[in-house]
Amino acid sequence: MGRKSAVSLETLSSSRLQLQTWFRLNHLPWKLVIFGLFAVVAVWLGFLKFSAYDAGQLVRNFGYYTMALTFAAWIWCLLRVVRETSYFIGTGWWRIAAGALGLTLVAVMTTPYSYKVLYDELVIQTTSIVLSQDRVVGAIGRAYELWGRLQVSLDYVDKRPFFYPFLVSIIHDWTGYREANAFILNTLLMPVILGLTYGITRKLAGVTAGWVALVSLGTFSLLALNATGAGLELLNLALILGLIWTGGHYLERPEHTKRLSLFVLTAILLANTRYESGIYIATAGLVVFEGWRRAGAIRLSVPVILAPLLLIPYAWHNTYLSGMPVLWELREGQEERFSLDYFSANIAFARQYFANFGSEIANSPWLTWAGLAALVGWMVLRGRQRRRWGDVGGMEWSVVACGFGVFANLGLLMAYYWGDLTDPIVSRLGLPLHALLAILVGCAAGWLAKVWRSWISPAAIVGALTSYMAWGLPVNQRLTDFNLVETLQRWQLRVVLERGSMTRLVISDRSPLFWFCQGVSSTSNERAASLISGLAYHWAHRSFDEILVMQAMVPEGQGGILIPLTDAVLPAAVKLEQVAQTRIAGQVHRISRIVDIDTDKLPPPDPVPKDS
Repeated sequence: MGRKSAVSLETLSSSRLQLQTWFRLNHLPWKLVIFGLFAVVAVWLGFLKFSAYDAGQLVRNFGYYTMALTFAAWIWCLLRVVRETSYFIGTGWWRIAAGALGLTLVAVMTTPYSYKVLYDELVIQTTSIVLSQDRVVGAIGRAYELWGRLQVSLDYVDKRPFFYPFLVSIIHDWTGYREANAFILNTLLMPVILGLTYGITRKLAGVTAGWVALVSLGTFSLLALNATGAGLELLNLALILGLIWTGGHYLERPEHTKRLSLFVLTAILLANTRYESGIYIATAGLVVFEGWRRAGAIRLSVPVILAPLLLIPYAWHNTYLSGMPVLWELREGQEERFSLDYFSANIAFARQYFANFGSEIANSPWLTWAGLAALVGWMVLRGRQRRRWGDVGGMEWSVVACGFGVFANLGLLMAYYWGDLTDPIVSRLGLPLHALLAILVGCAAGWLAKVWRSWISPAAIVGALTSYMAWGLPVNQRLTDFNLVETLQRWQLRVVLERGSMTRLVISDRSPLFWFCQGVSSTSNERAASLISGLAYHWAHRSFDEILVMQAMVPEGQGGILIPLTDAVLPAAVKLEQVAQTRIAGQVHRISRIVDIDTDKLPPPDPVPKDS
């Protein structure tokens, strides 16, 4: 009996020791547990807790500070990684820099700076103004110049992610507001994109392959058009390539949590650049799981543990957009943003886009056909080798994982109501796919140069340059000439600037956003006509030194007398004097100034309902 008791006590003591060992903090995967808890909290707070309106207000009030925190953490992680490794710099770096800068210079010299996607880029510009002035996320709805400065009186949360305007706002903080700051940022991003393309391809297939990829992408007209615009596509592409680069280096040394931190924060910034770029969060998850497998352990760092919390503003913005159909900009008769009903038409447009050899669509026959051939060749080669994915190099694994994200994005676009790639406004969304094709072309050329003919790589570079001369440069010119609204707005701006500096109100038949970007008070013709008594008040009290009216004119009657279009008509009480007139693409546009407002002829104000 005593012996049994002794055995029982010994067993109990051993079990208690095992339990104590098990529950010791350093033996529990406590980092993973905390990460899981944060993920649950992030989903609840981001998607479930708040209404669409409340989510929008949270983005408006706290989005700037969470973005600043995330970006600062990314800079900190980048500096830590670069300080400890030769992360970016390799042999002959100055040649790479010269090549990337040279191609960027060609883009700038052949494509004028202008707004390529007019409403989108103007909204982004005004969002950067509000971020810089007020530290809130909002596009300008109404603004007036007071005391030499544009004062925002109404802003609203726009549907577009705000990481790009956040970066532009930082430049505004340094230099003061300048319309050119957004264009400068995109121009600076082009050599970064080309450098990353070279680095990724060089890791995969050698130096000559890197050069082929760099030139193939650098001679792509769509890249040049966006490098001289004010849109967010260049930042989105730079972060996709950055995700591939950081993911490949992390998989090479998965025990380095510093590399893991940089990779995860890059994915978070990417998600906040375009709506659909949230797909790359799943891509990042695949790379992280592969890194854990290669390391033989689950390794987490503080930035990675906090990552779900840093994604809460992205979730708020998504909740806000999903609950505000007025922001979807659907066409008449459409009710859904995404539907399989759009798929067949968009596939037909995509086939037309990639098969195009004319100068009316911004594609690249070289990247399309050489890239598809390289993709098929890579798939055949990998199929014959029958290598397990676990044996693939880190950079190639990262390219494949992010490539799934690129094709998933393209598939999502095919189910989008505005997914026509032949449309110049939509074709910019093909940039990530073309960057992937450029990497594949470079790898194929490098591999063929080693096993077959050494002249393959120079021939590939000549092919890319020939394609640019034959198709790219004419596309740049044609799409610039086709941008008639931007041509009109720049003519109007030249006329206004020639009239000297003064406090001015512009009543525009286009979006007032363009004038807000110039720091000028503006409103629409429709609003001015509907609030004519307010306009008369400002005229009588000389709130502005000058009030200019922009109108599109059409001929009427046998005499061909020019009259304003219906939506550009002001009441007869407003007396105008012509300042300038021009004809653009067969339509006459006139700039006039108000010389008098006869208050006796103003229409009576609308009666106010008794129950209002």
